Amino acid sequence: MAYQSILLTKEAGVSLIMLNRPEAMNAVNDEMRVELTEALCKLASDPETRVLVVSGSGKAFCAGADLRHIKFLYEEFRRSGSGTPYGGAELAQVFFGFPKPIIVAVNGVAVGWGMTMPLACDIRIASTKARFSAAFVRAGLTPEFGSSYLLTRLIGYGRAAELVFTCRMIQAEEALQLGLVNRVVPHDQLMTESMSLARRIADQPAEALIKSKALLRGGMDAALGQWIEHEALIFKERMISEEHYEAVTALLADIESK
Repeated sequence: MAYQSILLTKEAGVSLIMLNRPEAMNAVNDEMRVELTEALCKLASDPETRVLVVSGSGKAFCAGADLRHIKFLYEEFRRSGSGTPYGGAELAQVFFGFPKPIIVAVNGVAVGWGMTMPLACDIRIASTKARFSAAFVRAGLTPEFGSSYLLTRLIGYGRAAELVFTCRMIQAEEALQLGLVNRVVPHDQLMTESMSLARRIADQPAEALIKSKALLRGGMDAALGQWIEHEALIFKERMISEEHYEAVTALLADIESK
């Protein structure tokens, strides 16, 4: 498929998706949702992709949903009485179910979906020019893309409630202090830092990465005693894997060469 609203490139185990509607501040429309869904489904089973990086083209990361498109859909709903087709859980499920590490590089304004989509990723790196707002209530909407689940777990209920209820814009440094992002880097170093981290992760044993992500994700909502048993089972499976044997052999060879 030839993508129109995203750009997809691959290099050395790392796939990079750029949201590519810079003239609209990368606002999400139906085309972008369809293309992102298809791209992530393909990359999930692509053996050449070990890590995914997501960022935005132009000055903005993502200004949220395309409000003009939403307004048009509502007017169509009022005219015809049929339900609006925008939204739905499919893309969120694809992001949450993506088995490999996802790094998001937030290069500018991240509003609405632009703020909540990164929450579904594993590691969030922000440029010094990044700004965040959960601006749903201002548009008469409610949090989506799993953000009502993840935001409270990342930064606590009170802080999440303040951001959602006030819709205020926060700068990158405040996002770091809140725990919304992992790190803040100079704007001109954002992609260099993000791709360097992605390549470092991609160098790790591929199946161990997938299993580790599954454990971390599953552990967010599991009973501790139950998860300790599950964790031990997965560890035992890895102990008899060929990938583990090859990794240990390589580690020992590296240690002995020093």
